[in-house]
Amino acid sequence: MKLCFPVITDEGMASTIYGHFSSAPYYLVVDTVTRQSNAIANCDPQNPDAGCNPFLALNCLQLDGIIADGIGDVTVRLMNTIGFKVLETESASVAENVALFEQNALAEVISCDSHLEGRCSDDEAPRTCNHTHDHEHDDDEPVFREETGCDSDHCNPEKCELGHCS
Repeated sequence: MKLCFPVITDEGMASTIYGHFSSAPYYLVVDTVTRQSNAIANCDPQNPDAGCNPFLALNCLQLDGIIADGIGDVTVRLMNTIGFKVLETESASVAENVALFEQNALAEVISCDSHLEGRCSDDEAPRTCNHTHDHEHDDDEPVFREETGCDSDHCNPEKCELGHCS
């Protein structure tokens, strides 16, 4: 199996995992059978001066998993889209994480829509918007009826003539 790790330098199985996947200088691809590895620069091979680009750096590879410490939701979804499972590290050591992978002891990273954190939402997908949505409406507050264009304080005469307002 082939696993990919974000690293600062290529030290083979002795490499230390870099803390943020998308901005890692290199990706170390490790063959778990042979224990051979090779480093790939985190850039577009056609335009290396353009900066970090994990999608273009890894797009043509056959990988069985990406093992990372810090990785954003958008990148997780992008890596999943191109067929890569993303797993969470348990240590900073490539060698230790390879062993944990072989024991099936690494958890899959699930996109949690962190870009929505702090925004309001419906009851089905709670967020932490820092205010309550549970409040009572005043009984004297006008009630709007969308189908008639009327509320309890104002009637639409055209609709009332048709008997829609009460």
